[in-house]
Amino acid sequence: MARISVIIPGYNAAGTVARAIESALAQTVKPLEIFVVDDGSKDGTAEVAETFGGCVKVLRKANGGPASARNLGARHATGDWLAMLDADDWWFPAKTERQLDFAREATIGAVHSPSEDVRGPVPAELSFDDLWRQNWVMNSSIMVRRTAFEAMGGFIEDRKLISVEDYNLWIRLAASGWRIVTCPEVLTHYTRGIGISSDLERFLGASLYNLDVLERVLAVSPEKLRAKRRQIYEDFGRTALFERKIGVARKLFREALAIQPSTGNALRLAAAHLPAPVLDARRRALSLFGEDDPSEVAHDRPPVPGPGCVEADFGRAGPFLLVVIDSEEEFDWETVPSHSVSVKSMRYQDRAQRIFERFGVVPTYAVDYAVASQHEGFAPLAEYLADGHCEIGAQLHPWLNPPVVEQLVKKNSFPGNLPPSLEFEKIRVLTETIEQNLGVSPILYRAGRYGLGGNTARFLCQLGYRIDCSVRPFYRSPEPGGPDYRAAPSRPFWFGPGGQLLEIPVTVGVLGALSAIGRQAYSMTSTPLGQTLRMPGIFARAGLLDRIQLTPEGISLEEAKRVTRTMLARDNHRIFVLSYHSPSLEPGNTPYVRTSADLQRFLHWLEAYLEFFFTEIGGIAATPGQVFDLAAGLSAPRAPASVPVPVG
Repeated sequence: MARISVIIPGYNAAGTVARAIESALAQTVKPLEIFVVDDGSKDGTAEVAETFGGCVKVLRKANGGPASARNLGARHATGDWLAMLDADDWWFPAKTERQLDFAREATIGAVHSPSEDVRGPVPAELSFDDLWRQNWVMNSSIMVRRTAFEAMGGFIEDRKLISVEDYNLWIRLAASGWRIVTCPEVLTHYTRGIGISSDLERFLGASLYNLDVLERVLAVSPEKLRAKRRQIYEDFGRTALFERKIGVARKLFREALAIQPSTGNALRLAAAHLPAPVLDARRRALSLFGEDDPSEVAHDRPPVPGPGCVEADFGRAGPFLLVVIDSEEEFDWETVPSHSVSVKSMRYQDRAQRIFERFGVVPTYAVDYAVASQHEGFAPLAEYLADGHCEIGAQLHPWLNPPVVEQLVKKNSFPGNLPPSLEFEKIRVLTETIEQNLGVSPILYRAGRYGLGGNTARFLCQLGYRIDCSVRPFYRSPEPGGPDYRAAPSRPFWFGPGGQLLEIPVTVGVLGALSAIGRQAYSMTSTPLGQTLRMPGIFARAGLLDRIQLTPEGISLEEAKRVTRTMLARDNHRIFVLSYHSPSLEPGNTPYVRTSADLQRFLHWLEAYLEFFFTEIGGIAATPGQVFDLAAGLSAPRAPASVPVPVG
């Protein structure tokens, strides 16, 4: 096994360095040594580090910047690999082990993992051109072969490079012929420090100075240097405009236009001369139609589901009925995120469970952390599970799922909006909690509030999931940051890395005179402007277009039957998913079941719909796992062109 030396530079990091050290000590591949380099701190950084003892060694020096601190640690290191870790970041436990799996060839000079800020795929191997276009490497995610580090002379210690000294080294490393490979898993929690928003002038100056340094040490063509300089001015200008630093934005766009005249640069400069109230009004107007201001920061949203999705094939089998229950705490739906963790309603699940058992239905309880971690929550399900009368999936409510380190605002209640490393860690903790307390490894996942993100599919594959059930067709969340599934397929499809995941969407159909063009019509009525004008309700009451989800919550039995018949006859729909929320089994917890009479109507709905589906329709009860196996046997999963998980 390769020997790893960890280098942690710290300046006034007494409040965070312990967590960084603990994460290094907790690695599944234990480090040979950990060097904490106190870079002239004025607090107790060194004293905190010294309390660990053992393989943790403290080096003190006068303040000289992170490059000089890392170089000092490297000079003392004896390991084969130098693993960089900043004092305010931390690693997930298998970080070094998983990266070593990608470092078996002697030509590999460094291994890194994706940053939590990166959206979309990262190149499997970073070439010089890849790194010239952008810095893919987060310092705390990288391990550098010591011989490669020494061949480069380490970090350049010029203080004018502070904040980009690591980017400078990665470019030089790639230019020298050493390979930099990507371990595709997010393995590091990154705490944002200096950046464009916090210190624009310093970061801009360092970025431009880095070009001067690289021009001296590398044979970079004048054309490449000029294009990169223009890109820097444009990127910083967009950010300044977004933050309404109008004077700065104008100056930067003028510099970009001088380097390379273009229509885009001219339009951005013109936008920077509009009064701030006009820019704000324009931003609000565009947002009504779900669009971003193209003159500002580019928000890289995951692509909308479309041609890239590979529809799953079920032949002539079915139709099948699946039951997926959102098994969660009782909380006030008007105050999300909520602090409630009570799961008392789980004791009443047998009211519906008895009906399912009578019809031979094996429901899947998609449990969140509140249910999975409390005996009162998981104990009733454990009994059903032991008798083979249910299956267990996972549902992520991020506001109560450890680690809870994010700001508790509505945008972060959609898991896909979280920093990728945090989203991964929450799913991992939820999965392990389910395994520990229910004794099964879940294969089905549902994002709380349907909030998939651009990295979710990759994380699910890494953690052993095979099915996602988060897509809600014909739906766009009215809340900022909410998902937009207006273009999502209604039938199951393969997606994610290598097409490994089967998406089984929530069953939603459309009825009414305009149902033949339902997708296009809903794209119009469900924009923020359309919702403000209450167009969905107007269209539904007029009998033009009504969106019906297969659930006893707010949908009448006749509507559920009608949409089922329509989807079978018109769309040859084969997979139907019936869903509801577990707290509805106790009156007073949800808007749908307020009284005992509401509960009786709810239970009657379930019984009558199952009777309808299995008798009149001739349907078959199935579990998500059985549907996955059938689809995998008939249509081998293959990679789609895009990941269909849009989050606004």
